[in-house]
Amino acid sequence: MNTPKYYLSVFGDPKPPEKDTIESGIYHPNLKFAPFPTEPGDFLLLYCTAGYSEHPKKVPGIGVVLETTNTEIHYRYLPLTKTISRNELDRKLDSADKKKLSNIRFSSHWLFEISRQSFLNAVGDRGVLWP
Repeated sequence: MNTPKYYLSVFGDPKPPEKDTIESGIYHPNLKFAPFPTEPGDFLLLYCTAGYSEHPKKVPGIGVVLETTNTEIHYRYLPLTKTISRNELDRKLDSADKKKLSNIRFSSHWLFEISRQSFLNAVGDRGVLWP
C-alpha cells in the first residue's frame, strides 16, 4: 500500500443525486478537475461551505477513500467528536494550504491536496465517532 495523501474536499449545498451529503460517503468534485488523484487509503478533510445548511463553514468529519471513479470519490465517513470551524481551520493549515482554501469562492465542490501536517494540525486531538 502506498503512503496516503491528504485532501481537503469542499462541499457546497447538497442536491442529490448530483451532489450528495457528507454522510453519504460519496463526493462529486467539480468534473473539470477530473481525473481525481485520490486512491484507496487517502484521507479527506470534509469541509462544508456556508451554503451547506447542516454544517455551515465547518468540518464535521473525515473520510477514508475507498474508490475513485471518473465522476465520484467513495469514502468511509467518520464524524469527529467536535467539528472544526472555518476560523480554526484557517489557523491550523500551513500557509500554502491556507492559500488554496481561500480560493474556494471559485468552486463549491472542489478537491485539493493538503500536507499531512495541515491535516493533523486541523484534526488535533479530536476523536472519531465510530459507527
